[in-house]
Amino acid sequence: MNEKKIISADLLKWIALITMFIDHIGAGIIEKRYLSLPDMFTVDMVIRNIGRLAFPIYCFLLVEGYKYSRNRWKYCLNLFVFALLSEIPFDFLFREALTTDYQNVYFTLLIGMLVMIVSGMIEEKQWKFGILLEILVCAAFGYLAELMRTDYNSWGVILIFLLFISRNRPRWFMCLIGALFMLTSKSEIAGIVSFVLILFYNGKRSGKINKYVFYSLYPIHLALYCGIRYLLTIMA
Repeated sequence: MNEKKIISADLLKWIALITMFIDHIGAGIIEKRYLSLPDMFTVDMVIRNIGRLAFPIYCFLLVEGYKYSRNRWKYCLNLFVFALLSEIPFDFLFREALTTDYQNVYFTLLIGMLVMIVSGMIEEKQWKFGILLEILVCAAFGYLAELMRTDYNSWGVILIFLLFISRNRPRWFMCLIGALFMLTSKSEIAGIVSFVLILFYNGKRSGKINKYVFYSLYPIHLALYCGIRYLLTIMA
């Protein structure tokens, strides 16, 4: 643990939450109702670029969760439960109806955790070509994400996998791999800033943010934004 590094796990969580909240104002409210208004396109672009910081941080925290969790299968169960709780408000905010054509990010994180669990089992075997098996595992679960049409789909699963296989390398190496991968998607390039923040992560986990509160803020804010958009619509 490097005392010169100033960013704790709690601070990373708050940054991820706040940038996600900002991002969804653009995706769930402005883009659904107000994009045609003067200057709103520019406002939306700024908001969405700020929002690009959230997902890489969530992926990094997921890898940290894998490293420190006492029960990884319970971790998966928590992700699954909150994925189910989030799906209805997610659908109404981003698709304005119940639909199966787009699933919320908890499903992506769940698939990413499963990739890490299976890959971790392969690593424990210390097979000579184990990394090839891990890549195949990532490809298979990435395909599942595509079939399910989860948020960030296979791209998100690959990012989680890259952070996972570089977790025991120097932090700068992990951040470099993550930042370079962000360049593969034009819409996610602003997320490179996330890895600058992660580079200064000090490994401190205070536990001041209850994990269930942290999980629940995702469906809660989706439902709240649905209500705000409805009120803005009827007041227009």
